[in-house]
Amino acid sequence: MKSILRKIKIFFTKKKKKEEDVQGIKATKYGMINNFIYSIRLSWKYCRLFIISMIACSITAAVYPLISVYIPKIVLELVARKASAQMMIQVLLCVGIFMFLVGYAQQRFRIVGEYGFDKIQYKLMGNYLNKVFHTDFKNMENPDFLDLTERARRATYYGQGFHGYCMRMTDTLQSFLSAVLAGIPVLLIHPLLALALCVVSYIRYRIFNGTMQKEKVAFTDAMAGNWRKHNYLAQSTRDFSYAKDIRLFGMEKWIRHLWDDLNAVFFKASRRTHNQWTLSEVRMSTMRFVQNGLLYGILVFMVLKRGMSIPDFVLYIGLVRTFSESTADLFSTLIFTNMNKLQMDDFRTFMDWIEEEPDLEKEEGTITDIDLKQYEFTFENVSFRYPGHEKYVLKNLNIKIDAGMKLAVVGVNGAGKTTLTKLLMRLYEPTEGRILLNGIDIKKYDRSTYYQLFSPVFQNVEVFACPVWENVSLKERERTDMDFVMKSLENSGMEEKIQTYKEGVETQLLRIFDAQGIDLSGGERQRLAMARALYRRRNVIVLDEPTAALDALAEDRMYQEFNKMVEGKTSIFISHRLSSTRFCDRIILFEDGQVAEEGTHEQLMEQAGKYARMYQVQAQYYRKGGAADV
Repeated sequence: MKSILRKIKIFFTKKKKKEEDVQGIKATKYGMINNFIYSIRLSWKYCRLFIISMIACSITAAVYPLISVYIPKIVLELVARKASAQMMIQVLLCVGIFMFLVGYAQQRFRIVGEYGFDKIQYKLMGNYLNKVFHTDFKNMENPDFLDLTERARRATYYGQGFHGYCMRMTDTLQSFLSAVLAGIPVLLIHPLLALALCVVSYIRYRIFNGTMQKEKVAFTDAMAGNWRKHNYLAQSTRDFSYAKDIRLFGMEKWIRHLWDDLNAVFFKASRRTHNQWTLSEVRMSTMRFVQNGLLYGILVFMVLKRGMSIPDFVLYIGLVRTFSESTADLFSTLIFTNMNKLQMDDFRTFMDWIEEEPDLEKEEGTITDIDLKQYEFTFENVSFRYPGHEKYVLKNLNIKIDAGMKLAVVGVNGAGKTTLTKLLMRLYEPTEGRILLNGIDIKKYDRSTYYQLFSPVFQNVEVFACPVWENVSLKERERTDMDFVMKSLENSGMEEKIQTYKEGVETQLLRIFDAQGIDLSGGERQRLAMARALYRRRNVIVLDEPTAALDALAEDRMYQEFNKMVEGKTSIFISHRLSSTRFCDRIILFEDGQVAEEGTHEQLMEQAGKYARMYQVQAQYYRKGGAADV
């Protein structure tokens, strides 16, 4: 409970920044043309039908409104020639059929294109998730990187980012074709009219685009952290693991207060953005008034002074309006395309994020096959501090973990025990010094291959909303050895519990997807984690407070069983309960990031130092409780 409250408090009580002061990780500016080529290349790679259908859709969408423009002229000329009713019906019927076919083709091409983009979006989201899964572990604790991750995720939404960019480019092509088809007759009647309309449309574009750019920086980017906190808070309130604490500790008002604070920041930024858009709309409305006045003034002049016929007047009214709207739509579409381009910049910046590359000149990351008979680790002058912090968590460690050794690491909270295992498993790299595996710097091993050496069990056990067997193997059914799943559950002490379930190992855990799902107690979760580690069958076992949720007797039984299972394997145990470390070959007591004492349980007890005092303090509580002597 304390850890939950501490995490939430830290998350929401950081020094608040003004939206304009929020910088974070700035996106790389790739440019409109560069992003266009990038989107076309990926679209063509993932679904060529999308490109073809969108081009066809643009052409038909540009032709369709022009047919409507020419219909009044056709009707008026038929009336002027006193054409028969039969001819008028035949002409209008042909025009109507043609419009229907063009309109149907347009909608069909658009639907096919959207279906094609679903395939593209599936691939893009896969690429995004792959990047999230494989980014450096330290990035997942960097708020600026997490904000970039949130911005990149939003760029995968329907209508935004990549999808918006592709669709806007389609609309751009449509507007351009419409402007060309309608603009050629306008140029012939009065070139200055076409030029003036283009100038006015461009001014409107500049006004709109300037407002959009301000919104992206001052609102969308500035709110990325706010939205991430919104998501975190919303997820926590509907997470079953938080539900008991929220109710029993009466956290509703406090959480609502945090929620209101987030909304206050959002509404303040939103109000400022709305004011900017209101001013922008006033300016654009003024330009539209100027544009319409210019349009009708010149056409009236052409009728009165140049003898333009009424059918031609009606036609040119439609053509000029189409040209005006098309140019305005073209610039407007470019604005939204630019907005989507900025979102694509976020996506590409995230996807192009440079991870820590191994130094090939030092032969880092070159060993991809780790097939050793024994695993011996050596820490040489290892010091570490977390990114962005000045204080060292570990200082000048020199530790040797012999092959097959069972090493216990003990100490108070914050002494650096868990950090030691993170460095051992290469979730972090040492700030100073190096770690060796059988005399070879672990940086020379491929990171992904190196990860495969370990079977870890952490204090906080994550249970997934899937069947029991899948929570153990973490693999698809065809890649799962069901017999060994049962063996692992048996060895971890979970078999008896599983047998009480009607569906056995097929029982769904949690009630997120299945109303009949089963939740596990803290101790059962840790036994499940043990089974997961056993199923992994790796040569190095790391146990970080794996029995914190068990009572002393259950913990003692589990460690006895686990002591047999890890026989011959290199094992590292982290524990606050010193009674559980007695079966280990060696014990290290950490204090303030350094080794304070080291030896076997008997040796440390004989020294009568800090370890012995901690052991005796814990032992008296067991005696008072009536438990067996530790």
